[in-house]
Amino acid sequence: MQLQAGQNIPLQVSRITLNLNYPAHSGFNTDPDTCVFMLNAQDRVTEDDDLIFYNNLSSPEGAVKLISGHQQSVVSIELERVPPRIHKIAVTVVIDGNETITGLEMLSFRAQGIAEFTIDTHERSEKAIILAEVYRHNGAWKLRALGQGFDGGLEPLAVSFGVDVAQPGPQPAVSTRVSLEKKLERKSPRLISLAKKATVSLTKHKLDTLEASVGFVLDASGSMKGQFKKGHVQSVLDRIAVLAAQFDDDDEMDVWGFAERHKKYGNVTLDNLDDYIATIQGAGKRSAWEILPGLGGTNNEPPVMEEIVEYYRNSRIPVFIVFITDGGISKTRAIKDAIRRSADYPIFWKFVGLGGSNYGILKNLDDFVDRRVDNTHFFAMDDFSTVSDEKLYDNLLKEFRPWVDEAKKLNLL
Repeated sequence: MQLQAGQNIPLQVSRITLNLNYPAHSGFNTDPDTCVFMLNAQDRVTEDDDLIFYNNLSSPEGAVKLISGHQQSVVSIELERVPPRIHKIAVTVVIDGNETITGLEMLSFRAQGIAEFTIDTHERSEKAIILAEVYRHNGAWKLRALGQGFDGGLEPLAVSFGVDVAQPGPQPAVSTRVSLEKKLERKSPRLISLAKKATVSLTKHKLDTLEASVGFVLDASGSMKGQFKKGHVQSVLDRIAVLAAQFDDDDEMDVWGFAERHKKYGNVTLDNLDDYIATIQGAGKRSAWEILPGLGGTNNEPPVMEEIVEYYRNSRIPVFIVFITDGGISKTRAIKDAIRRSADYPIFWKFVGLGGSNYGILKNLDDFVDRRVDNTHFFAMDDFSTVSDEKLYDNLLKEFRPWVDEAKKLNLL
């Protein structure tokens, strides 16, 4: 039976499975997500677990389950197991980024043996759609085809279901943004604009609810003097600190500096961030060729990498290491040994080239297959001042989620 928008039919079954299909046109640059809202009699979400999405694939009692795939998903509902307080189950499709549903070839669901429904996506501008509702009526269950759109995407959709976007709520992409901005508003208001941009990338890469430890490693060899002097190192640190505030409830980030020698410094917090680089530079006598006191002037990466592996090897949560350098990489074998060993632990390396050259093995890590899992990614910025924050966050977060998923499969997490 082909349903029309707004049409409803009674359900004579105890279980319904909706197969959602949303293939995209060529050039569509995101992957839509299916979100299922379990609502009370007032059409409101009342508990965190009432939202079923990619980070919460089943309701606690198992009544509603979601299987997500590429441009498709499956929502199964065991009606007899739905808690009495739940009166309606809204099945939605949400698109992030700049895309809208007009970029989809079609948007449909099929309940085998029951009904089908297809939305015409042509020239539609919405970013979120309520595709179907399964709801109680006079002691029985009914299915309604809907197709109701929301131009602003996830946030207005969540608001319509009673999510208070002024406080952390069950919807992660809304609550994460607000809680992060509120946190920075109290301690470091200058970072609020960065938080907005970071949250877009965090949501895009499906990292907006992830808990992780963050470490920052900075190359303090003599050739980095210009990057320190121009404030680029502090600026990069600011941007990583926003991610640390998101990933870590303690709002702290471990920091190492290295040149010929290395040192672990006091943790970065939102309280000491503003002049952190200047503080560690001024914490002792420096020779003419030193950037950080006592570290020397040439670069020697392997010892600090080995210390980081030891430091984090027993972590119970993912570890995200941002390692900035201007190149001059020559100790290929020792660096590969450190990376190979770290691949046995929950450690991911993001190597960032900062206005340098000769990145050596760091630039060719995709070819390094002699390790348990690919736990690295490299990108370079020729001129930090010309790179937008949006692009920087996208590059920083790229490949982190696939590694997290693979690490879980390998029982590293």
